[in-house]
This record gives sequence, C-alpha cells and structure tokens, in this order.
Amino acid sequence: MTDKREKPELTLEEVQDRLDEISKRLARLEELVERVGPGIDEVSQSAKVIREGFEFYDGLVKLMTKFTKAERLESRFGDLKKDDISWQIVQILDVSRPLNISQITAAVRAERGTASRRIVRERVNSLTERGILKIIDDDDDRARYFALVKD
Repeated sequence: MTDKREKPELTLEEVQDRLDEISKRLARLEELVERVGPGIDEVSQSAKVIREGFEFYDGLVKLMTKFTKAERLESRFGDLKKDDISWQIVQILDVSRPLNISQITAAVRAERGTASRRIVRERVNSLTERGILKIIDDDDDRARYFALVKD
C-alpha cells in the first residue's frame, strides 16, 4: 500500500509571500555577486534577470488576487450580485473550505447581521441547481457540504 499524501494547495496570499521572499533573496544575491567580483557580470546579469522575472510574476499574482473566483463566477453568470444573500454565500465559499448549511448560515449572519437558515438553504439549493455550487462527497452522512465549482 502506497502512501498518497496530497500537498495542500497554496492560497494566492501564500504564493505572494513566497515570491516576495524569493525576490528579496535574489536581490541579496545580486549584491553579494557585485561585492565578490565586479568581473562576474554574467552571473550578476543572470541574477538580475531572474529577480525581474519573479517580480513580474509577483505582479501577476497580485492582479489575480483582485479577480477572485467569486468575481469570475459573477462575470460568467451575470446576476449573482442581484441577490445579496446568494452573492454573500458565493463570497464566503470563495475564501473557505467546503461548508455545510449551518456553517454557511453562521457566516452569512456574521457578514449581514441577519439570515434565516431556511433562506440560506434555499439560496444554496438554487446556486447548486445553477451549477455555481457543488455538493462535496464526505463520510459524514448527517450533513452535506458545499463548495464553489471550479471554473
């Protein structure tokens, strides 16, 4: 039997942090190369190009964080923001693990102040029927968990 451990997916913020750290290290490497020997221009230039590449990629990651999965779904379906509760559910599931109805209701209440479990369940069912949410298979038969579909 083989051990199949899945690597946890990184959030865009974690990718951002790692890119920032790599960029700092490359800048430090450039400084060290220049100190060691000004005649090592080729190494210095390579380090500079690599750092600039990481900084470019870093900028792309920053741009991607502004255009979340919820926003992509809104642009695809076009009317998600018309219903405040449905939009709130989509935004909550965009930044969280799969949640059950009780957890979604609690999160919507935390954001809006009020939300009935019945209304939240109706919106979740509607979003699921429209293909915006999916039901996550789980060993727990007592509760169904929901997540955004992959786009």
